[in-house]
Amino acid sequence: MNAAAMNNPTPQRMPLLEIACFNSDAAFLAAAAGADRIELCKNYSLGGLTPDLSTLVMLKSQLQIPVYVMIRPTADTFSYDSADFEQMGHEIDMFSHHGADGFVFGILHHPSENSRSLVDVARNTALVQRAKGRPCTFHRAFDLLPESQWDAALRDIRDCGFSAILTNGGPTGNVAVECVNKLATLVHWTELHGDVDESGRRFPEIIVGGGVRASNIGLLRGRTRAGAFHSAALGHGDIVSAEEVLKIREVLRERGALYE
Repeated sequence: MNAAAMNNPTPQRMPLLEIACFNSDAAFLAAAAGADRIELCKNYSLGGLTPDLSTLVMLKSQLQIPVYVMIRPTADTFSYDSADFEQMGHEIDMFSHHGADGFVFGILHHPSENSRSLVDVARNTALVQRAKGRPCTFHRAFDLLPESQWDAALRDIRDCGFSAILTNGGPTGNVAVECVNKLATLVHWTELHGDVDESGRRFPEIIVGGGVRASNIGLLRGRTRAGAFHSAALGHGDIVSAEEVLKIREVLRERGALYE
């Protein structure tokens, strides 16, 4: 950082807080408590699956904040057969028609396919295009990718047209605070290569997720300098704790004055 930048620091934007909600009650609580965006899904015990259309319709009639819809037909894998893939495309069409603001999904090649990259570029690109300009997040499928493939995967995910990647920064089963240094590296790498390429695409923003709570988000924000965070902020069962969302939001406001 040069002297001029140090003397005239530019504040970063306030970090975005996305709350994963598994039913309409959770979404209403999260929005009232200060969430910037809802990731709508169902079946917390399975890690989140495609929600019911009726839930989105209800939320869009009453909420002002964006609602991104998870498109995930099964919890067994991120490598889908042709029937699953066709279903995912149909669901994107259907949820788009009823007001979804964005989508969350990710498709990997099966390791047996022996592809150059585990990211299924063709199928992901087809679904992003099906979203017709609505932003798409490549979700926690990224956590299954070995670190040795990150550079190639980041480029592939960019080329698919994704606007963001949701990751804990390490293997599935870890939480973000256990991978904070790797998350910081990912954020720095995407920002370092943040210029628009010859096709007009930018590298996706890193959304930090995985065990994010009020008790650790200050550390995560300070160490990673990420501009977006994702939490389920659960209280009892699969219902959001409004108090937890408020606390996370408060910490982000306190740490939001970090400078570039």
